[in-house]
Amino acid sequence: MLKKILLGMTMVSSLSMASEGVNLYFRAGADINGKFEVLTDFEEGMNKKDADKIGYEIASEVTKEVLPNFELGLGLAYQDHRMAETETSEIKGMKKYYDIPKVNSVPIYLTSKYTFITNSTLKPYIKADLGYSFNDLKGNLSRIETPGDSLKEEKYSTEIKDGVYFGIGGGIEYYNFTMDLMYKINKAELSYGVGNEKITKDFDYSRVTLSMGYKFDF
Repeated sequence: MLKKILLGMTMVSSLSMASEGVNLYFRAGADINGKFEVLTDFEEGMNKKDADKIGYEIASEVTKEVLPNFELGLGLAYQDHRMAETETSEIKGMKKYYDIPKVNSVPIYLTSKYTFITNSTLKPYIKADLGYSFNDLKGNLSRIETPGDSLKEEKYSTEIKDGVYFGIGGGIEYYNFTMDLMYKINKAELSYGVGNEKITKDFDYSRVTLSMGYKFDF
């Protein structure tokens, strides 16, 4: 999947180089505080809100100045959200927890950027993204119990649905280097089968992302 995304970014770069008056951005970022929707099983939490590790993303964006200091364009990103932290419960010596699968997203989105006029080489800007997130799971949801020294695991066939992607924030441009801080959310629904029943729950992922980038202008 990552190879396909890198190929898509390369194609976006090629299109921008063939056009005049456009900007091409490459960005790489890390999630500061990733939060997942809490899944429940009979009102008992299956996971914690926090992601287990720091997520990351790489993105490529092509924009054009449509109004003074205002750019509008398209973006494509690969986002690795990691996994939600496991919630463990214990009753009379028996531990129970759920193994939550890892989530990745590939959003395609409209992006806009307004740069404020200053007399300095440091130029502040505000930025917003809106698009569609293609979500992907690595593995299946599992319920694990440890009665005594034994281990019992039950796996469920699991799917994740695509959803809206949204981001808003601001940053600073220094010559052609950029640094921004944005609040982002990927909407998603997790579905898993228990017997003949299919259960669907919200599994949105939100975070604040710190990104560094470089702008090529043609």
